[in-house]
Amino acid sequence: MIGFYAHHHGTGHLTRCREIAAAVDDDTTILSSAPGADLVLPMDAPAPGVTGAALDAHGAFHWTPAHHAGLAERMAQIAAWVAEHRPRAFHVDVSVEVAVLVRAMGVPVTVQAMPGVRDDAPHAVGYRAADAIIAAWPDRVELPEHLEPVTERVHAVGGISRFAGRVPAPAGDRERTGVVIVHGGGGTDQPAAYWDAVAESLPVPVTVIGPGAWVDDPFALLSAAEVVVTAAGQNSIADLAVLGARAVVVPQDRPFGEQEATARVVCEAGLAVVPESVPAVEEWAGLIERARELEPRWEQWGSTGAAQRAARIIEEVGR
Repeated sequence: MIGFYAHHHGTGHLTRCREIAAAVDDDTTILSSAPGADLVLPMDAPAPGVTGAALDAHGAFHWTPAHHAGLAERMAQIAAWVAEHRPRAFHVDVSVEVAVLVRAMGVPVTVQAMPGVRDDAPHAVGYRAADAIIAAWPDRVELPEHLEPVTERVHAVGGISRFAGRVPAPAGDRERTGVVIVHGGGGTDQPAAYWDAVAESLPVPVTVIGPGAWVDDPFALLSAAEVVVTAAGQNSIADLAVLGARAVVVPQDRPFGEQEATARVVCEAGLAVVPESVPAVEEWAGLIERARELEPRWEQWGSTGAAQRAARIIEEVGR
């Protein structure tokens, strides 16, 4: 048995865990507060009025609100599951607190590296406790400075996509559908009205996928699009890589500068158009035209076989 913990924010952590778990040659269980997990845990948020040392244990952790029933119950459930199933390894995507708890119970732990500047004390503890650190980006990406002390345990496996193994139709066989805008899966800095205005401003057909207009399987829509507009989350970028898409990537405000870091790498590699700031509505026609002219070499993102490489690392830790 191999256990997985997926953070509940957005859909990306659970999706990535599912892709890796499917490639593991063993029984797996995904624990998360996100709907759809194999074991749904109690929520440990919000914690109104809890601040300072009562929230982060004097800076030792990111989120340990004192006297929070949900936190106590979720940690108790994780511990009970570990005690009952005795997993040979446990992958954490992402939580320093869960990684420390499971490792303290004697289970080898792997953790998911995340982009951005994560040089704080809790991250350092989580990385130090991990037997392996899985980075869902290609090994061509420069190692973040905060991971240098644990370089020998970092494994850059490439972008992990929910579309892995699926092949878009050859470009000449696709029925072009203009522009597809994807927003809101993990929260968005721009309101829906902004994206509606963008869609109305473009002289081509536009499909908007977001709150109130979700598509369970957008693969066909995305693979047929002339241009995809999306955020700079790791899963979104990995999806673009599998699709071989021409794209405009708009990084969203996330802790530790996560999406800004990913967008910077994507831009420097010439893989997508990345505006320096949120564009005005009237700027979008020009951005779409620039994206149409791209010839992105997405194979350098290493998405083919990425989930399988991650699975092998986790299995090896558990031997």
